[in-house]
Amino acid sequence: MKTTIFHTAACTAVLLLAPAAQALPFVLLDQSVLVHIPAKDVPDFKSFIGKALNEGAADTVTEWHSSARAGQPAVQVLLTPGAGIATRSAGQCRLLSAQVHQRSHAESWKVWFCQQADGRWKISGLQ
Repeated sequence: MKTTIFHTAACTAVLLLAPAAQALPFVLLDQSVLVHIPAKDVPDFKSFIGKALNEGAADTVTEWHSSARAGQPAVQVLLTPGAGIATRSAGQCRLLSAQVHQRSHAESWKVWFCQQADGRWKISGLQ
């Protein structure tokens, strides 16, 4: 379970953050459902996560679907942001919980994101 969480979070880092800001290594990403999100949908997925972090009400589930591709059904993502927490060392942080599904493949993960001085969110830890 922890391995799946790590792989999914690493994949999320790839999809969400600029290369210089990525906090997790790129290992075994091909095992995550998230890699099945079509490239054309990645900007919309990034926007969905950013909106959940910036505007999402705590403990409120929001849903996103990728496009279906030939032979690949859509990827479904359910996000639930936690309440914002102010920390001395990392600033404003939020725990983001996700349920990711495609066909019978499902992943669950929880990742802490902390907001940087420029407003971007950076993965800072796994739970």
